[in-house]
Amino acid sequence: MTPAEATPSPTPVSPATPGRADPGGVRAVSRALAVLQAFTPERSTQTLSELVRTSGLPRTTVLRLVDTLVAEGMLQHGPDGRVGVGTRMIHWGAFAARAWAVPAATTDRMAALAAVTGETVSLYVRRGVARVVVAQSPSPHSLRHVVQVGDELPLWIGAAGAVLLSGEPAEALDDTLADVDATALPGTGGSRPTTPFSPAPVLPVDRDAVRARVEQARHDGWSVSHGTREPGNSGVAVLVPGRPPGRPVALALGGPTSRFSDDAVARFADELRRASSDLARTGLPPALD
Repeated sequence: MTPAEATPSPTPVSPATPGRADPGGVRAVSRALAVLQAFTPERSTQTLSELVRTSGLPRTTVLRLVDTLVAEGMLQHGPDGRVGVGTRMIHWGAFAARAWAVPAATTDRMAALAAVTGETVSLYVRRGVARVVVAQSPSPHSLRHVVQVGDELPLWIGAAGAVLLSGEPAEALDDTLADVDATALPGTGGSRPTTPFSPAPVLPVDRDAVRARVEQARHDGWSVSHGTREPGNSGVAVLVPGRPPGRPVALALGGPTSRFSDDAVARFADELRRASSDLARTGLPPALD
């Protein structure tokens, strides 16, 4: 394990079922997305068996979906028989890159925050019961917080999740916690595994504990967490001010708990508040307008 990997990687939340099940949804679409989601920058090609294991879908279903996605240009068969990303994804990737591009001034401000605090700076938005990293400036230290842009983490765990939920009225928070109950599984720290269709018993989340963290974040204007998602990992987060109702954005610092003493946390919260005010001025990705 390299120093940069000493902080554990995130426990993902499956994108296939991010919140309460939509009775009007199309199951085939969700399953096709589960197959596409199996590909990552580190796994740009996969065998059929790997796709079955990663997606959690039956082999015959994956076969049909792959054939359809290949015909549509979203995937392609390689000469070695492996399945890879198709040329049609270039369009979607370019479109997404433009829609979620962070203004240069905001990128610079996040880099400055990472330099002054020594910790990784991440920008989070909410998607269902997940919080998604949409921008990041890494810590200058080799031992640092390891989360990548595009990663989805549990909304109900961690400092960024608490501040994202802190702007919700009580009734909306109750609905969110009901959605969380439907996705939390035992042995995962309250987050879904990477195989959304694998059967497993449901373990309800401690709603009172989540409410307490959210209320504290609402009262303080910021939140701190120590080891709630991964042992040895800490975070501090604030909301970016001036956002419209229902569209919160969180600015967070993450790193090893050993560097998050009480004095450091207080300083980090002050630095985050100043930076978040600057981000409200320098701007966010166009997709958040």
